[in-house]
Amino acid sequence: MLAGAGSPALADRAVDGSNAIIGTPPEVVTRSLSPVQGCQVLLDSGEGDCAVVRTAHGELVVTVESGPKIDDVLASRPWTVRVYRPSDEVHDGWELALTTRPEDGDAGPLFAGVTAKAVDVTGDGHDELAIGYRSEGTGDILDVDIVGTDEAGTPAVLVHDQLYKGNVVFKKGRLISYAPVYKKTDANCCPTWIERDVLRYRDGVFHVDEGRRVPTREADIPASQLA
Repeated sequence: MLAGAGSPALADRAVDGSNAIIGTPPEVVTRSLSPVQGCQVLLDSGEGDCAVVRTAHGELVVTVESGPKIDDVLASRPWTVRVYRPSDEVHDGWELALTTRPEDGDAGPLFAGVTAKAVDVTGDGHDELAIGYRSEGTGDILDVDIVGTDEAGTPAVLVHDQLYKGNVVFKKGRLISYAPVYKKTDANCCPTWIERDVLRYRDGVFHVDEGRRVPTREADIPASQLA
């Protein structure tokens, strides 16, 4: 999926959850969420986004909250993303299973935007959780975490990848990405080609299949569904 300046994508590249933005929390936290309540009760500030994700091995709840902008010019701000699973010990309890972590005194990592969606990336008929983190700057870098569950319902990051000026869309159990490929003489604004790659789940492993490059002027790039 990564096709940055001067770096064409690799054919049939296996990817995993290494270097994910979201990870295991430093301590166990359990919060109450009854069946008659909305997931908004799990938001610290009461403002932000949340969603229920119905995976192959149980439900998850994801919350996305932003902090204040770091200055009056930049769009970047700290983001807190949390993934909860049902508690085995507390009635109507939801246990924090994955979270972003404070960085350099900020409440969370700095991004211009963060979005989370329930999508079927494996093609098994059940949803996984896709989280997109968009960085500020001319690189317009998009980090992507895909979260699934094991047979016990425990969530884990199955895939992390990074796209330079990246756009992603989801179709029929696949993640399709669009990223620029540059000649050495290309300006950052004007890549010679756009490459369309596909993330597929095969034999228990996610693979990025290198797609066809087309001249940028001929490329039909859809709007990104993440960040």
